[in-house]
Amino acid sequence: MCGPENRKGRGVPDEFIQRFSSVSDRLKRIGQFWDQLLEEEDPADLTLEIGCGHGHWLTAYAEQNPKKCCIGIDLITKRVELSKRKKEKKDLSRVHFFKADAMEFLEGMSSEVKLARTILLFPDPWPKKRHHKRRLLNAGFLDLLATRTKEGGRMYFRTDHEEYFEWAISAIASHTAWASLPKEPWPFEHETYFQNILPNHKSIAIELL
Repeated sequence: MCGPENRKGRGVPDEFIQRFSSVSDRLKRIGQFWDQLLEEEDPADLTLEIGCGHGHWLTAYAEQNPKKCCIGIDLITKRVELSKRKKEKKDLSRVHFFKADAMEFLEGMSSEVKLARTILLFPDPWPKKRHHKRRLLNAGFLDLLATRTKEGGRMYFRTDHEEYFEWAISAIASHTAWASLPKEPWPFEHETYFQNILPNHKSIAIELL
């Protein structure tokens, strides 16, 4: 959580890191987010976008799916703030944006909630071999996501990085909780910044068994 993307300027710590410096503090904050959400609505058909960027995809998806509850998370404060502005401008009451680490957010999810679908659009491929352990789509992530997804729930992954795509295929193939859906269409096609600059992408869809 304390990488360079979480700093406003050189040598100036992000206010978020100052306020929520420990994992327990951040998990408590996540728990409070869920408590408030459950007071306001029933997230029975829940879509989570991990790494929502500026909210282009999720707000467009929400406009086309107004009955679905949608949550977008990102580590970068400015992205979350811009996403919230898009939501407010479009008056999307069932879309929520939140600053959080993906694994911590899943760990802190309310036991009353299960995901219907999870979206990973162009996550960081961490191309250097010594950084592969930082890749989100790995066995540990798939384990945790499985416990937070309803039976038959989907996870959709898209990348332009060929080696990361093959890595993801291998991780999914060796996991017993998930099955590939080679004919499953992408849930909603919409141009995003990364998709425009990275047109040569590949997608994966998987289902929780």
